[in-house]
Amino acid sequence: MDEDTWRLGGAVHDLLALAHPAISTGVGSDARVQRVAFEAAALAAVGPPATMTVVLTRHSLLARLSEVVRVDRTVHYWLGQRTFVGRPPPARLLALPRVRGVKVDVVQRSWLRDVGVPAAARPAFLALTEASPLGEALDPLRLDPPPHWGRLLSALRFPAICRLVASRLVETGLGHVGDALADALYRFASMDELVVHRPTPEALAFIFGFLAHLVWLELVFGEGGEPRRDRERPGGDPGRELAVLLAAAERRAPALLRPADVPAGSELDARFTQHLTRWFQLHRVTESPRWSTALAVASLAAGGPAPDLSPLTSSLNAAADAV
Repeated sequence: MDEDTWRLGGAVHDLLALAHPAISTGVGSDARVQRVAFEAAALAAVGPPATMTVVLTRHSLLARLSEVVRVDRTVHYWLGQRTFVGRPPPARLLALPRVRGVKVDVVQRSWLRDVGVPAAARPAFLALTEASPLGEALDPLRLDPPPHWGRLLSALRFPAICRLVASRLVETGLGHVGDALADALYRFASMDELVVHRPTPEALAFIFGFLAHLVWLELVFGEGGEPRRDRERPGGDPGRELAVLLAAAERRAPALLRPADVPAGSELDARFTQHLTRWFQLHRVTESPRWSTALAVASLAAGGPAPDLSPLTSSLNAAADAV
């Protein structure tokens, strides 16, 4: 294992240790939590991955962090009860169960959802997310931390990973996924966090191209190319925020939404344009409170070169013919 792997493993250990009663409770607990959280943040500060191999290596280390559980056991007996957090009770406490009326309640708590990350350790948790952005890219619907393009770009700049993520997101459901990524784009453009990637015209142009690529996948491989609401996840008006952003791009810089290997005026290009028109009408994009903001973001993206998404879209024409 290389140095970064040891550091990230140590940071995870420290984050999990913060939930241990010996650290989180008792006299001086605040100082202990602060000290451990500071060390965890220092260990996790390895920065974004530099190569695709590093992306995958770090993801293999951290992908299942959300599945970590803590098993708590409460032992009830004739003189009262005792709770053992994250460790089994001693054998002597379980002896003579019938005579002493021993009963054990076992509760499994998700470390991330139920136990949670202390406020002092949030910088360490964000550093882990920045170090391994593929998990965030594959699950943009998670609530904490919400997806941020300043981190997502570190993974999506590799075409093979970008294709993988795009396919997964379309399978998840374009409506809600697209809205989550659209919200993330507004946050990214407003520079709400100090992240490695900045909202340059080139970065914004790539993001618009990626979002459009999701729509291309839906058009070519979806249900006949008809605009539809996300039926798998009820609630709200899924897909509207994505539609507003892409409509703004269509008005300010339509080239951002069309791959270079799809000829202008071709049958596939016409299908895409018709698809967008119906989709924009369905969501009444110009009536959105964010319409003016979306136009401003699209104008910023128009200042950069059209993104080269040919590694992602080189098979679109062949796929369309096959469909």
